[in-house]
Formats: sequence, C-alpha cells, structure tokens
Amino acid sequence: MDPQPFPPRPQSSVAPHPARPTAVKRPASDAFEAVPPRHRRPPGRPRSEWASRAILRAALELLQEGVSVDALSVEAVAAKAGVGKATLYRRWPNKEAVLLDALESLAEPPVRVAGLGVRRDLTALVEELCRWAAESRSARLLPRLMGVPELHGHYLRLVVEPRVAAIREVLGRGDRRGELTADSDVETLVTMIVGSVLSRVVLGEEEPESCHGERAARIVGHVLAGHVVGERVLDGPA
Repeated sequence: MDPQPFPPRPQSSVAPHPARPTAVKRPASDAFEAVPPRHRRPPGRPRSEWASRAILRAALELLQEGVSVDALSVEAVAAKAGVGKATLYRRWPNKEAVLLDALESLAEPPVRVAGLGVRRDLTALVEELCRWAAESRSARLLPRLMGVPELHGHYLRLVVEPRVAAIREVLGRGDRRGELTADSDVETLVTMIVGSVLSRVVLGEEEPESCHGERAARIVGHVLAGHVVGERVLDGPA
C-alpha cells in the first residue's frame, strides 16, 4: 500500500519579518545625542545666580554702612546675603575675591559731553561729579578702600577713571582748539578739578544737594582763571 502523503501545511496569517538591516556602528559620543546639549545638566550642583548677586550686594552694603575691609568677614557677608558660608566659598576663595567681583558692578560707562566749549562742558562734568560725590553710595567706598591697594586701584579704574577721562578729554580738546593759553598744563588742571571734589569724599564733608551747580561753576572758574584765551577775570559758565 502506498504511503499516504503528508497534508499541506496551513499558511501562517503573520507576515514574515523583513530582513533586519545591518546595524550601523555609531561613535560612543552619539549615545547622548537624544538629549540636546542645552538641556544637559553640568556635573556638580547647579549654582544659583540669585545667591551670587545677593553675596556681592551684601559685601558692598556692609562697606557702605561703615565696616572696614579688615573688619569685614565672610560670615558677616553670608549672613547679610541670607546664605550659608559654604555657598559663598563655592564661588569665591576669600573675601578679597568677593570684593573684587562686587566692585565690577559699579563700573561707570563712558561719559559724553555736548561739545559746547571747554568752560560749559567742563562745568557740566564737574557738576555731575559733585553730585556723584555727595549722593552716590558708591562714592562712600573711596575712603574705605584706600588702605587696600589692590581693591583701591580696581575701584579707581572702574568708577573714578571714566569721570576723570571725560574731564581730561574736554581740556585736551580745548587745548587743541586753541581755547587754552599756551602755558596751560592739562594734567595739572585735571588734578586740580578732581582733587577739589574728591577731597570732600575722603574727608567726609557734607554738601547740600542744591549747591552742586554753584560749586561746580566756582571750581571751574578758579581752575580756568588765566588759562582760557581772552579771559582775564573769574566768571561763571559761558
């Protein structure tokens, strides 16, 4: 008897798997590309910008309130800023580094003048300098920093020198235009003007707010006496 043939195999309802493509090897660094770089957290604890600003502001306020640099402590700065001492030390190694960064926030932009002539421009600049010396909290730091050369020099470059440079520019332009007499020495005139204003800051002398314009005109009148071509007497702004 002939053997019975095997019955045909039923067709599967599941579609056959397509051939798997050959895997492409990617560099190890590509493994993190699923997360955009800007969303990745840097290693270590994230630092709070608020805490940094609070620490810098606290350091300046303590100096402005009368605390000397020698007496200023990291503990006092941290307490006034409302942060822990460890938070401060994660950002700066000591109080001097804190103060150097804090002074950066006081940087003065370049001062511009109208170009109306040496006397009028100078009077406007000196009036503003008198107002800053009498009313600005940053001006109070000048005597506090005089005993610390690095901090004092940093402060002068950031805060005072832009104002001095504007005064020097006005006098130098007047000299080049022939508005000043031939024997005028610009640097000496600058020193006379700036010294007459900042001496009050160093000595702690007070001045009524209403006197800024009057005092500026008086300073400029005395400094320029005999140095402006065609003028022989002291007078006020042109």
